[in-house]
Order: sequence, then structure tokens, then C-alpha cells
Amino acid sequence: MFIDFDGTLVDPNVAILLVEEFCPDGPKLAHEVDELLHAGTITLREAWRRQVSLLREDQIPEMAAWAVRTVPFREGAKELLALLRRHAVPTAIVSGGLDFYITPILKQAGIDLPVFCDGVQTAPGGRLEVIHPYGHPTCRLCGICKALVVHNAVGPSVRTAFAGDGSTDRYAAEVADIVFARRRLKLYCDRAAIPYVPFETFAPVTAQLEAWLSGREALPPPRRLGVSDSACPISQAALTET
Repeated sequence: MFIDFDGTLVDPNVAILLVEEFCPDGPKLAHEVDELLHAGTITLREAWRRQVSLLREDQIPEMAAWAVRTVPFREGAKELLALLRRHAVPTAIVSGGLDFYITPILKQAGIDLPVFCDGVQTAPGGRLEVIHPYGHPTCRLCGICKALVVHNAVGPSVRTAFAGDGSTDRYAAEVADIVFARRRLKLYCDRAAIPYVPFETFAPVTAQLEAWLSGREALPPPRRLGVSDSACPISQAALTET
């Protein structure tokens, strides 16, 4: 099970909140970049580059502490994670967010899961720049390649599930066997004919997983992974494998 962080495991998009709170003219900048990103005018990498370049290294402790105090988990998150633990379902966080706030938020909540996300390093002048330890080796659409992380888990007896909320989650959804979607991801799945379970709180996610894991309901049949007109090379490769 792969779970997005910003806007999924936690209620808000933490990255946008940090830009609004700590960047000069933050609310205006955050709105402009978010609109450009989701309109497809700029890539996720470019969005992060623009936002993070306005933050300073010496702000990291303050930003992390602010995020821990401020950011609420989505309703039902505790119950969902408890279900996954009881059934020994391998679970990971896969996020386009940044490690300096994701790690302390999870630690404060007592959540010990693998995390695949972007990071930061110091640029000249004490500014920050984003690094992409889980990026695709050649594609530069996204920072973290969620599709690669999810698709790497595919095997003869492995079924992958992904829960996300944003248009930047689309490529992971294209290569996951089971998708739980809200907000922009739900709209994208409708357009791309990707089956999904809708959610706002985690209650329907937990209920559906419990039905499958307990054997009360049969898992849906494997679907053909990938989308024919996708810009994602992982999605294109998945099409040829199935």
C-alpha cells in the first residue's frame, strides 16, 4: 500500500502552507505556482524549484516545528494504518513533499513507515534547492517518480494499491492495481478510465480494504496497467508488459 502525504495522509498540502507562511508574499506565490502546476504549464520539479528557492536553510527547524504543531492528519488515518499493520500489509509513504517536514510529523505521531520523498540541500547564499533521490533516471516531469516506486513493487503475486489526491499523483495511479482517489486525482481517473474508490475521510478506504483482506469480498481482477497517452515512461512501459 502506497499513501501520498500532502493532501492525503494529512489534510492540507503542507508544502503550500509553508510557502504561504514563510515566503515573502507567500500566499500569492503559492496560489500562482499551484495553478501553473495543475494546469500543466510547469512541471512539479519547476514548481518546487520556484518555491523552495525562496526559503532559507536557517528556517528549517522553525518550519519543521511549525508543521508538527499545525498539520492535522486526515480523519481515519490512525484506523487505516492500524488495519494495515494487523494484516501485515507492506506500507510506504510516497510523496512529492520534502523530508524536513514529513519525517518529524510522522515521528511525532509515532508512525514508522518507509518514506519516499524529495529533500533539500543548501545552495549558495543560504537558500535551499530541491534534490530528487527517487527521481526517474531520465524523465524530468516529476521530482520523485511515484510511478517508478509503485511499479517496482509489482510482481506475479503482488497487488499494489495507491491512495492520493492530486494531479501529480496521476502517474502512480496509472500503474497501481487498486486506486483510492480524492480531489484532482479522482477527476483524472474519471478522464483516464482508471477504476478507483473515492474517499474524503479514510473510512471508505479502511472499510474496503478490510472487506478484501478479511475475504468477505474478492479482490477486483487485475487491470491492464498504464495509460496509452501518458507522458510517463513508466506508464508506457507498463502497457507493454501487460
